[in-house]
Amino acid sequence: MVVVPTEPVSIMPVGVVVSDFKECSRTYDYNKESMICMREDLADALIGVEYFSHIHVIYYQHRREDWFKLIEWEQKEPPLTIPFASEPACQGVYSTRSPSRPSAMGSCVVELLKLEGNRLYVKGLDAIDGTPVLDIKIYIPHYDAFPLAETPLNWCMSHELITTSRHFHWDTVNVGLTLGLRTGAKALQALGISRGEAVRATVVGGHFFAQGIEGATGCSVLRGNFSFEELRTSPKQWKLILTGKDCEVEIRLNDHIYASAAEVLEVGEQVLFASVQLRENPQR
Repeated sequence: MVVVPTEPVSIMPVGVVVSDFKECSRTYDYNKESMICMREDLADALIGVEYFSHIHVIYYQHRREDWFKLIEWEQKEPPLTIPFASEPACQGVYSTRSPSRPSAMGSCVVELLKLEGNRLYVKGLDAIDGTPVLDIKIYIPHYDAFPLAETPLNWCMSHELITTSRHFHWDTVNVGLTLGLRTGAKALQALGISRGEAVRATVVGGHFFAQGIEGATGCSVLRGNFSFEELRTSPKQWKLILTGKDCEVEIRLNDHIYASAAEVLEVGEQVLFASVQLRENPQR
């Protein structure tokens, strides 16, 4: 029997939000800039953060009662379902992005503009002025972005996110991601195996290229069968070595400039790949 703890958990804030965003609102401008003032005793913990473009921010919704008033919710505890204007049925709060969280915890990925001492200047933080910050963590696309993640179509339509999602994951994605998907698919075909059956993937190239290969092959850092060396160069120097039980294949790319991800999907393999070499697994 699993027992879920019901005792409150006490957490010491690590910082506070300083923002022009003073009151709860149904909408938020994610181009707004704000500042997180961290505790002075944690200044050393921020060393190196400035080298990352984005960070996760975890915060406590200290004024969620104001949000309840905004949505005309009269009960003490937050609503567990959220009505959608386009649907007669409700959705559970955990299947929405509503700020009405039962735990009163909020999270946001923000752009880190600069670090000055114990102050983090960020853009896109949807927390109001005075919000206690509980934690920050660096954002790493290789671990935190999942371009192949699926979202229910009705949810996307209700939130007008189809265009945004496609723009983020394809139109800007991107050539690198699409090259990775096609390279990974070609490697599986060459080995005669399916997704998830490869023993190991060794990748040299850009981050999005690596993500595409992860998505196509099923190999990943978390599974311990994916190694990656970043190269910020043209695709001519990128490669994938995908190892199966009996054989491995090495694929190298041509030095070709693509106008869009759509072009990568349309061109022939002779344009994409400089070489596809199949050989016995040296570890066999």
